[in-house]
Amino acid sequence: SVVIPAFNEADNISAVVTELISTIGTCQRVNDYQIIIIDDHSSDGTYEAVVALANNKVNCVRLSRRSGSHTAIRAGLHRADGDAVLCISADGQDNPEMLAEMISHLDSGSHTVWGIRESRDEGFLDKLSAKLFYKLLMSFTSNDLSNIDLSNADFYLLSRKTVNAINQCKERNTSLFGLIIWLGFKQTGVTYKRRERFSGKSKWNFSSRMR
Repeated sequence: SVVIPAFNEADNISAVVTELISTIGTCQRVNDYQIIIIDDHSSDGTYEAVVALANNKVNCVRLSRRSGSHTAIRAGLHRADGDAVLCISADGQDNPEMLAEMISHLDSGSHTVWGIRESRDEGFLDKLSAKLFYKLLMSFTSNDLSNIDLSNADFYLLSRKTVNAINQCKERNTSLFGLIIWLGFKQTGVTYKRRERFSGKSKWNFSSRMR
């Protein structure tokens, strides 16, 4: 299963889905798939853009109000039926070509595989705030992931065991990354070079980080 949170990504979502389907088609370990797009109460016709794809393997759920990407992803995880679930952005920056390598890590016993960007092309304060946040988060979880720099983590592949564990947790207003780390299980990462957005500007700003 693929879960994609989307807020005002009508101009990007079709290209993202098309690339995903093409990539999945080349992955020998995948014999069936579903793509679940969670429209985080967009105002630009994102939901209609997904419906226009007219693909019965691609579904869209529209939230009744804007709730944030982590809440949107958790809504998608409850609807995901696959043996593994890829959570990826709707703007084209995450590279789905890493899927085969990520699946190989699941086959080797990992339950969470993080996509770790090679570098953050952001300002100093943005980089510093990310570093501090994840350092604090790791201190709360008491889980040693010293080999993974979560401040550079963007998308991820979850085993069915991890998805089931997440779905059993009823907390609200949590960091999904923090929850995944806290749950434990074996985790690893693959590095990739993050791309530019297909179009538009990021909605992830200072106020989003503060929340």
